[in-house]
Amino acid sequence: MKCSCGEEAIYFQKYSNKYLCKSCFNRDVERRVKKVIRPIIKRGVKINIGISGGKDSLVMAHILNKIFKNIPDTKISCIFINEGIKGFRDKAEKVVKKFCKKENLDLKIVYFKDEFGYELDEIVNILKDYKPCSICAVFRRYLLNKYSKGYDYLAIGHNLNDFAQTILMNYIEGNIKGIIHFGSDSEGFVKRIKPLKLIPEEEVIFYANINNIEYQDEICPYAPLSYRYRIKEILKKLEEIKPGIRFSILRGYEKLLKLIKDGEDKEINRCKICGYPASKDMCKVCYYLNLIKEREKNG
Repeated sequence: MKCSCGEEAIYFQKYSNKYLCKSCFNRDVERRVKKVIRPIIKRGVKINIGISGGKDSLVMAHILNKIFKNIPDTKISCIFINEGIKGFRDKAEKVVKKFCKKENLDLKIVYFKDEFGYELDEIVNILKDYKPCSICAVFRRYLLNKYSKGYDYLAIGHNLNDFAQTILMNYIEGNIKGIIHFGSDSEGFVKRIKPLKLIPEEEVIFYANINNIEYQDEICPYAPLSYRYRIKEILKKLEEIKPGIRFSILRGYEKLLKLIKDGEDKEINRCKICGYPASKDMCKVCYYLNLIKEREKNG
């Protein structure tokens, strides 16, 4: 099949019913990234990119670097969090180092062990009754925010699938607070941007492959234990039945937000131990660390 430009097509976009050549596919992906971040494409911007070694964060970093490299006075850096997952995270660290060297991007590596005194594997072994992904997300968010102070934005590699999964999970669980606050910025946190918001996961993978972006393609060993993983499989089947449903979920959610006024009190609590923004008297990081110490003390 031919692309609309006349070149040989290499990709069929089901939800748009279009055949795209390599150049048009790249332009289409990059155009949608620019659409999401258009308000911040200007000189003097400082962005810290949360990079994991997977296809999403590396594609995001590649495109952001491409967009901002010729804009004066901008600063684009990367941060990699090594949680301490045996046989998985060290491989990702090697991939990230190689990528940043190739892209000429500054890289900071932060370790759970150095920051909290425990690797994730150790924490999960102690807190056996807690979900590994929930624990990891809390600690990762804390570190990403901590080491992005001084930057204008923290870039996170959530793609369209991730957005649709989170929205769907909140709907199913009746999590009204989650529905209202998902994607919003809280006081005390570096403002987040999610450039891949309009890019489906399969297009992120295809973009990485045709542009020779090496990434870690194995999933985290804890991922299949999560509720999100099950929602991911459900959403995949729904997309096969009705192409474009992920966009519909996102658009419906954004329309809903416009109808919500003064959803909750805007006042932000602070953790009584570390001062980190928290919904209760103690933030989740301090809660987990205290729980770990109690369980170690009690054997």
